[in-house]
Amino acid sequence: MTMLARTYRARRFEDAIAQVRRDLGPDAVIFSSQRCPLPDAPHEEEVEVRALPATLARRGEDTSLEGGDELSRKLAKMGVPASAALLLSRALAERSGEGLASLRRARAQLKSVLEREMLFGSLASAHRGPRVVVMVGPTGAGKTTTLAKLAARSALLERRRTLLVSLDNYRIGGAEQLERYADLIGVPMEMLAEDRKLDSVLRRHPGAEVIYVDTEGRSPRDQDALHAMAERIHGAGEAVEVHLCVPVGLAESEVQSLIERHLVLRPSKLIATKLDEAVYHGSIVAAQIFAGLPYSYFTLGQRVPEDIEYATAERLAALLCGEELSA
Repeated sequence: MTMLARTYRARRFEDAIAQVRRDLGPDAVIFSSQRCPLPDAPHEEEVEVRALPATLARRGEDTSLEGGDELSRKLAKMGVPASAALLLSRALAERSGEGLASLRRARAQLKSVLEREMLFGSLASAHRGPRVVVMVGPTGAGKTTTLAKLAARSALLERRRTLLVSLDNYRIGGAEQLERYADLIGVPMEMLAEDRKLDSVLRRHPGAEVIYVDTEGRSPRDQDALHAMAERIHGAGEAVEVHLCVPVGLAESEVQSLIERHLVLRPSKLIATKLDEAVYHGSIVAAQIFAGLPYSYFTLGQRVPEDIEYATAERLAALLCGEELSA
């Protein structure tokens, strides 16, 4: 697997991913990412991404799904794309030194492989100033609830000066839901009119340390609306973290379409939502393959702020091995 991989380097993660997509196509399998010091400037860093062409990743795919590789077949049944299932199965075999037919028996090894092959956590940012976190995603992805969970943690547990902002001028009751959360958490909230950009909010709240921005859910097919949203988010030139909420349980083709149509919003991280509502969780792997972005959080239910956790290989390995989420 690693012998066939190609390595790409750039100052920003997004630029490295753009190189991968340009050279290998949108279906390339991205299986590792790390920060490395620059050879001529050891105090500065660049991002190194390793990716595999989809055509190479799919070699032997049909055999694995017909029973030639029992483990890859089981992973594919969980919703993991067939090419990625084969890669994970091979990596497990390399690590264990033998075939592993049982996912439950392979859980510890699967965790280690996922830690190596997938991207979890935030890439460091050199930006100084208030942290601006924007939630985007399709209608029903759980953006507002996810944002409320993070805001509650920030304000109540971390004691940081927190501000909520709604860009939702489209959905009936969208802003009202966020306003209720703001009242419960005890933080201010702003409605941003369609002709205003984020910098106007930052000027009115110079003491805010963390600003969480909710957006309206639009159909991924409504590209005009998504382009307009991108202008509102990025047009002021402020540094923002855009987290794309992807509900778990979608078919592979649905995940790919969702990712591709939301790339105009320039997401930098993924959040897998509604893990508690999904029977199979392989689409978590699929979303990262198509987006090439690290996971920041998993959401596990409706409770605020309890039902959210940092995304980890340990949780994903447990889900792929069939472990039920505890209530």
